[in-house]
Amino acid sequence: MDHEFSRQHPWDEAVAPAADHRKQSGAGSGLARTLLLGFGLFGISVLWGIYNTQVPIFLQAGRPGFTVGATIVGYGFSTALTGFIMSLDNMAALFILPYIGALSDRTRTRIGRRKPFILVGAPLAALAFIGIPLLAGGPLPLFMAAVFGTLLTMDLFRTPVIALMPDLTPSPLRSQANGVINLMGGLGAALALWIAGRLFVYAPWASFAFGALLMLAACATVLIFVREPVAPEAADDEVGLLAALRGVARDPDRSAIALLAAIFCWFLAYSALEVFWTSFATNELQVSAGQATEMLAFFVGAIVLFAVPSGLLGARLGRKRTIMAGLLGFAVTLLWGYMLRTSSPALVMLVLAGISWSLILVNSLPMVVDQAPAAQVGAYTGMYYIASMLASIIGPTLVGTIIGLAGNSYRVVFIYGPLTLLLALGCMLAVRRGEAVTQPARPPV
Repeated sequence: MDHEFSRQHPWDEAVAPAADHRKQSGAGSGLARTLLLGFGLFGISVLWGIYNTQVPIFLQAGRPGFTVGATIVGYGFSTALTGFIMSLDNMAALFILPYIGALSDRTRTRIGRRKPFILVGAPLAALAFIGIPLLAGGPLPLFMAAVFGTLLTMDLFRTPVIALMPDLTPSPLRSQANGVINLMGGLGAALALWIAGRLFVYAPWASFAFGALLMLAACATVLIFVREPVAPEAADDEVGLLAALRGVARDPDRSAIALLAAIFCWFLAYSALEVFWTSFATNELQVSAGQATEMLAFFVGAIVLFAVPSGLLGARLGRKRTIMAGLLGFAVTLLWGYMLRTSSPALVMLVLAGISWSLILVNSLPMVVDQAPAAQVGAYTGMYYIASMLASIIGPTLVGTIIGLAGNSYRVVFIYGPLTLLLALGCMLAVRRGEAVTQPARPPV
């Protein structure tokens, strides 16, 4: 057993940023507080899980050849138009999330910097979200107003929720904490797919109501039981997003730029697998669309189950080494995918890909925020989203074009992916900052 984490209350030993952590957090231990923080991502993941799987049904219902229950009404959109509408969340997030993150850095209220955004955004998002199934089949402008309302209000509090983790967790424990939080997020996504999927068959509004209520309960848990640390009235290094971006661009060390470039490159590989796996499996492995979707559960499940171990490995071996190991593992696994001919080894490949992706995902955000000045954590969290969302917007179109040029061979994904991962690996070699920062010892009481 790791002796560093086998002492009595090891999280408590390093978790207080300044004063007594129990007074600051309202939680009995650092691990308990991290679990409570995880409810924020849990609630967000529930809502996005339902949105991403069920809104496309409304958009396409009524189109000739699209099979769906007779009770579900929609707009008969094409797959191309549906895909465009479903990408709007990434487009909106690209501009909104970084701005909100930087704005929350400069916010001062009695309940903290991040909580006001949760307090306002979560109820508005729930209302807009419930409106989606209730307005489906009615006038298109009203339905799209509910869709856009959901996207915009969710973006009001996504970055502040994520920024709470580095706010409340000292540098040496951020990889472990991010592992726990990603575990909670994965559980939320799984719950959305399992329970909400069954409710959708019964009545679409019940699925969306379930997601909205669960998201509100999860956010309420964060608001009630997690206390933000007291922020100073003003700080010299508090700046807006554009100023923070200029600071990163002018930094002679270039570590932040290299890390953001690496994040962009590895999300190109991830988005290619996520978007085109079902097409590859149905066309090359000869499985049904339902089976292809179910196979992805092995990938997602591996990410969830390995989230906490990935954080522990990042703390023990170093974040940069752990991420680079994940990049190599992901690249080799995808190259194996190029040679797949049957579904059974494909499941093994997806599990190994999920483990490798977990090593990357869990340790990347802590590396970004540990390069941030103390008063710019929200802005740097927003930069992380700029890199990942930009890749999610550009990636599917880029790889889709390459697939078309290759004669619609979906196996190209398993060449394209490793190439982008090797580019990410090259960028990581230039990263010299972002490891856990040793916390100064607290004076005896």
